[in-house]
Amino acid sequence: MQKQQMKNSAVTVIIVAALLLELTAAGMYYTSQHIIQNTMERLVKTEMSALYLCIRNKLAAVEVAVDNMVWMVNENIDNPDDMFDLTSRLVENNPSILGSSISFVPDYYSKKGHWFEPYAARRIDGSVESMQLGSADHDYTRMAFYTVPVTTRSSYWCEPYRDSDGARAVVTTYSAPVCDARGQVVAVADADISLEWLEEIVAEGKQYESTRRYLVTASNQLLAGVDDALFQTALALANADDDRQGYITTRDEKGEKVHVFFQPVGGKTDWQLISVLYDREVFGRLLIVRLILLGLVIVGLLIAVYIVWRSSREAEKLRRVNEEKARIDTELRVASEIQQSMLPRQDLQTERVELRGYLKPAREVGGDLYDYYVRDEKLFFCIGDVSGKGAASAMLMAVTHSLFRSASAHETHPAHIMCTINEALAKNNEKNMFVTLFIGVLDLPTGHLRYCNAGHDKPIVIQPATFGIQYLNCDANLPLGVFEDTPYTQQETTLKAGSGLFLYTDGLTEAKDIRRQQFGLERVLEMLEMKGERIREPQVLLDSMTRAVHAFVGDAEQSDDLTMLAIYCKSAQFDSVFTRTMTLTNTIREIKRVNAFSKEVAEQLHLAPKQAGQLQLAVEEAVVNVIEYAYPAGSEGQIDIQAQSDGKTLRVQITDNGVPFDPTTKEKADVTLSAEERQLGGLGILLVREMMDSINYERMDGKNVLTLVKTLNGKN
Repeated sequence: MQKQQMKNSAVTVIIVAALLLELTAAGMYYTSQHIIQNTMERLVKTEMSALYLCIRNKLAAVEVAVDNMVWMVNENIDNPDDMFDLTSRLVENNPSILGSSISFVPDYYSKKGHWFEPYAARRIDGSVESMQLGSADHDYTRMAFYTVPVTTRSSYWCEPYRDSDGARAVVTTYSAPVCDARGQVVAVADADISLEWLEEIVAEGKQYESTRRYLVTASNQLLAGVDDALFQTALALANADDDRQGYITTRDEKGEKVHVFFQPVGGKTDWQLISVLYDREVFGRLLIVRLILLGLVIVGLLIAVYIVWRSSREAEKLRRVNEEKARIDTELRVASEIQQSMLPRQDLQTERVELRGYLKPAREVGGDLYDYYVRDEKLFFCIGDVSGKGAASAMLMAVTHSLFRSASAHETHPAHIMCTINEALAKNNEKNMFVTLFIGVLDLPTGHLRYCNAGHDKPIVIQPATFGIQYLNCDANLPLGVFEDTPYTQQETTLKAGSGLFLYTDGLTEAKDIRRQQFGLERVLEMLEMKGERIREPQVLLDSMTRAVHAFVGDAEQSDDLTMLAIYCKSAQFDSVFTRTMTLTNTIREIKRVNAFSKEVAEQLHLAPKQAGQLQLAVEEAVVNVIEYAYPAGSEGQIDIQAQSDGKTLRVQITDNGVPFDPTTKEKADVTLSAEERQLGGLGILLVREMMDSINYERMDGKNVLTLVKTLNGKN
């Protein structure tokens, strides 16, 4: 009887366990659906935010180019023939612009006739055609791109239209009025962009294959995308929303469930971006998840039988509790290891700089971060502190770290990197969290430091010889994540050989002992004054500072993350055993001399044929870039080339006193062309990077300085 009762109890326990597992599986299923829904919304919103930034940046570049041309028109208003050159240069220097014109009010230049509209257009073969477009057959005074700026005296993005006379394509035009000294509108400057170009931008970077994207104007004119029934459905929903921004679920003409996201592009446009994706793609794999959950239920039932069998033992309960605790500890440990793995894995030590970092979170995971790496003989580094503690801060720390890496991959200005990170963090910042961050870019050959500070503690500079200490002068910029449009200023200084830089988070100065007294900035400065001579050994400096903090805190619990960076600038020597120099003028005829110079250097250094060819092509491309871009058309200047070698490395330094021009930002070349088809300078900076080990640009003393470095290993 007792055994039967025990058996019935066991069956009851198993049935209850099965029901609980089934309920758990159902809960997991709907939880998974909810997670997928949230993930989809987050991915699409992030995707649209990235696309929004891309469109805004592209349009802003067009707007800035036209606004600059307005100023240049005013400067050259007395020379009507110069207007053709202005439009041609605008098109040549802006690949995204298909055509540009300056449309003067009728009879403004009596000798030029009633209509005077200098126009330049980019043709299919890449050439730029210049013409006088205005005529009775092409009366621009009746067109919206002209009439609206003249009437409103403000810039304007017009509705798309087919320009059969000039651009010979379907375009949208950005135009701005040109006013004389009396404030009267005398002309309208504009730039045409192709709808095909917008179509390419809108079609890029889709997270889901079924995603349909549309770019429309306020009057429902389609700029990019396909005008179909799905578009009309999505457009009607977007127009019904007063904010023109949101997310709505609906069904298409076939009854399929779709998700519609929309938001305005903003800026000087009235455009709206719409993204639509099908529910079947988002949740198509949920059935597989359901089968997995079913398998988990079966496994759970087996586990339930096992639990019933062991239910008579009290020790089992304790074991389960211990296992759960161990699981949590393991997950926290793994999370901590993942976060630590995001930090630089190796200390940095080169012939010019040595850097060491230290980070100890107050909990298993924390919100402090630092990062550094070297690209193009420049040290990129940052240190930051996320508001709050725990998992939320750790996630924001990971996002900030990733944004720093991606934003600095092709950018050398810390303020631009900071603005990019801030715009991404401030968008949809519902928890109102913020990040203090310091970003520095140190040019290793010169010690020239560009930096930007977003509300972080000022770094401390340790001077060479005297080991005096002083704060790095930092502007009072807001932390990241507060406002999307926060401007950030960039500052510059030079770190002399033998000097050091000490960076830290407030976890150092605000470390507390058992009496709640803080370690304080004065103790930090005292330690630096005592250990300043150890800046040549950054690791020793960090170890000394860490021991001092731990000795002060004693047995008190660590209240905040502790993070430090120590940077030492060495005085690297380049013992030259070979030096050749030459000076040339900024004409393309000098390329023969440049090639002869490269050939002489290669012969003197006994370079292998392949290395000699790489050197000649790289130097040729770099000099051609200087000739074409550093000096305005018609201006004269000189270019100095110096080749030095210590027997192991060849350094070619190209210096000019032209306008600021960073060739590392030049557009990639068409590498599909053969050597016979390639024009001078056609290789592009991409191939220069491939042929040389590093390429470094700096603007120093009013001059452009480009340094190409090649290791002479005798193998290439």
